Amino acid sequence: MSAPEKKKKVAVENSSAGAECRAELIFYARASSGEARPVEILGQYACDYRRPDWEHRWTEWNTRQNPYLHLFLCENHARALGLIGK
Repeated sequence: MSAPEKKKKVAVENSSAGAECRAELIFYARASSGEARPVEILGQYACDYRRPDWEHRWTEWNTRQNPYLHLFLCENHARALGLIGK
């Protein structure tokens, strides 16, 4: 893992208020043309960052390897990952 990736991981760890955060936003699979635009979630879903396979999911989503993978994230984790503004 490169130094910037490690810093981002530490920042995300520190941004979480509790061990059981809930997803508030869906980030659909990125299209080749642009940014991820989040959609608010109406249901009760756990934040994907808490999943044991999080690093794999993030890598697949961020590199556009899986066009069917969507991220369910809480606002704190989305902000820490740079997906939404501060």
